[in-house]
Amino acid sequence: AVVSTQSGHYGRDPRSVQCELGLRFDDWYYNQATDKNVGTALSRIDDIDLQLRNFRGLRASQLAIERTVCPEAERWEEVVGEVRYVKPWIEQVRKEKAEADAWDNY
Repeated sequence: AVVSTQSGHYGRDPRSVQCELGLRFDDWYYNQATDKNVGTALSRIDDIDLQLRNFRGLRASQLAIERTVCPEAERWEEVVGEVRYVKPWIEQVRKEKAEADAWDNY
């Protein structure tokens, strides 16, 4: 399955910007600026996953400033086998919010 983005196809195209910067799908798809639930979900993930996410984000920023790409060994080229480390937490937060809203509107 290919995930379409505005800048290209993430997953099968190893030349996509996200892949070249070494970002995983969940690193750029779930963004606190676009979804208020992401902050809550990120507070629930394992500390090592959060540290790795922050490292990949900072490294991607540095690579973008330097106008270079990360080594091929560190690029994520396929979404199919990738572990979605934020998605389960986002889904849980959204379910909890929907349940709370249902109780508030009861």
